[in-house]
Amino acid sequence: MSVYSYKYGGNLYLNITNRCMMACPYCIKYKWTGKFRGHSLKLKKEPTVQQVIDSIGDPTKYGEIIFCGYGDALIRLNEVIEISKWLKSKNVRIRINTAGLANRYYNKNILPQLKGLTDVISISLNGTNPQEHNKLNNPMFNEESFDEILNFAKLAKEYIPTVVITAVELPGLDISKIKEIAKTIGVLFRSRPYLDEYEEH
Repeated sequence: MSVYSYKYGGNLYLNITNRCMMACPYCIKYKWTGKFRGHSLKLKKEPTVQQVIDSIGDPTKYGEIIFCGYGDALIRLNEVIEISKWLKSKNVRIRINTAGLANRYYNKNILPQLKGLTDVISISLNGTNPQEHNKLNNPMFNEESFDEILNFAKLAKEYIPTVVITAVELPGLDISKIKEIAKTIGVLFRSRPYLDEYEEH
């Protein structure tokens, strides 16, 4: 059975697509065969807005509602906006986890559409330059993707209260350089653990 929302660490995560702008070989979507700590996140069919809302229940029970499944939610921008409007009517905190390529994907700045609906945007940057990023992540726009992500992060500051660049602690990746990039842009930074062996909980 497809899971559209799942609880983890006091927050609720929304799994609205398995499509992504990256094909990272280290992604646990592949290594954990669509599972995440006891939840099957492989979608047979992408859910409707109403199916996602129905799966949430009372959103005020959670610290944050996070768009983060085994795909990039901004590929379904209209659905993110509709779900977020409903969540904001309940006065809850919303975070979007993204690869940071939505503006290039749509060939326009989509961030104004998220203003007032998103409290935090978390942008994944696993690479210290265009070549390394392209090699590690297989992004949709190849080596151009690195600068697209940086531009997205810079622009996001104008529309989203909290912008965070994150990096996975991959073997051989110089996390300190990515932290410095975040500092230069003027956004927060957070490292994420490299997950290898499947964890049930």
